[in-house]
Amino acid sequence: MKNIVVFNEFPIFPPMFGGQVRIYNIYKNLSQKHNVTYICFGNSENIQETRICDNFLEIRVPKNQIHKRINAVAGKLLGVSVDDIVAMFLCRHNREIDSIAKKYVGKCDIVVLSHPYMFPLVRDYIANKPLVYESHNVEFLLKKSLLGNGILKNYICSKVLMVEKSLSIRSDIVFVTSREDMSSIKKLYSLDGDKIHVSSNGVNTESFDFIYDKGHLIKEKIIDCPLIIFLGSGHPPNVQAAKIIINEIAPKMKDACFLICGSVCWGVKNESRGKNVGLTFEVSEEEKLELYRVSDIAINPMTSGSGTNIKMLDYMSASLPVVSTPVGARGLNLVNYENVIVCDIPEMPEKIREILLNKELYETIGTAGRRVVESEYDWRKIAQKMCGTLEKVADKKSASVL
Repeated sequence: MKNIVVFNEFPIFPPMFGGQVRIYNIYKNLSQKHNVTYICFGNSENIQETRICDNFLEIRVPKNQIHKRINAVAGKLLGVSVDDIVAMFLCRHNREIDSIAKKYVGKCDIVVLSHPYMFPLVRDYIANKPLVYESHNVEFLLKKSLLGNGILKNYICSKVLMVEKSLSIRSDIVFVTSREDMSSIKKLYSLDGDKIHVSSNGVNTESFDFIYDKGHLIKEKIIDCPLIIFLGSGHPPNVQAAKIIINEIAPKMKDACFLICGSVCWGVKNESRGKNVGLTFEVSEEEKLELYRVSDIAINPMTSGSGTNIKMLDYMSASLPVVSTPVGARGLNLVNYENVIVCDIPEMPEKIREILLNKELYETIGTAGRRVVESEYDWRKIAQKMCGTLEKVADKKSASVL
């Protein structure tokens, strides 16, 4: 059993949004074979230790008052949440998390950075430890697209570039979520392609078995018109997609109801919405599954972002036919009109109607989507593959030190 210590900026338990879901599921599965400690910032006044399961411990270290104030001011100044970037600048100056990092890195076998932002914290402590960068996105490209231009924004992006580049070059392994990200990060930082491994996002398919059972869809109709769902966190690309639903898609489909779910709702709560658009705000895992069970179609009108969308895998696990933009379906092994409908925003109302009016197409896409997820995107299979790669690099590093 190896000791794996994982660093990231935000807590993961209980998992609510994409990044949390990925980290939670990967390391929960890895903890069946190895000891995992997850270290992050938290918002409480004291250090919190949560035993997520056997061999999986989360340690939250409180942000100091300066950290919290800078978070608030920076978010207002830049127009988007930049808590991760603030953590990148301040993590080395928090004595509590510095002490904990030094202690756990000293006795671990593998150091993982899930996102690059906590790398300045551990850079001086890793010595000959195997180092892993688990990339959720190519962060420099993502931040550049979200922040845009300006003296301050360009400076911030340059610092993200510097940290991500340093981590990528120093790492023994770089995990990325798609082949597109593999190509981007390899080119951007001139990396050896042999150390880059695709570890796609996934889903716990068994959680959806009460919706999809033995090849049959189990749905419940609760309203007279079609119910179309979009679920997302408050991540800016999700907010942008929700605005597209409100302003461009729903007005052209007055005979359907659209439900926007998750913390993305806070980003559009002041938008002028038609009567056929509802907001649920945050939902629990149980509530999310119930929403999938009563929905007819899922849509993903993303126009920006990196990595892959976990929501797509959720939709398909629930055997919901999905209509997505090419950006929304990025990084996934999907075939248009076989297990998903891929189109641009202006075509979405037409494509949604086509699925609703064609029962055979509806059932084919829903069933085929579920099968793809079962075969390629189950968290257990993804974690098992990662586990083998981590063990190899740890054993190789240990042998070279000896």
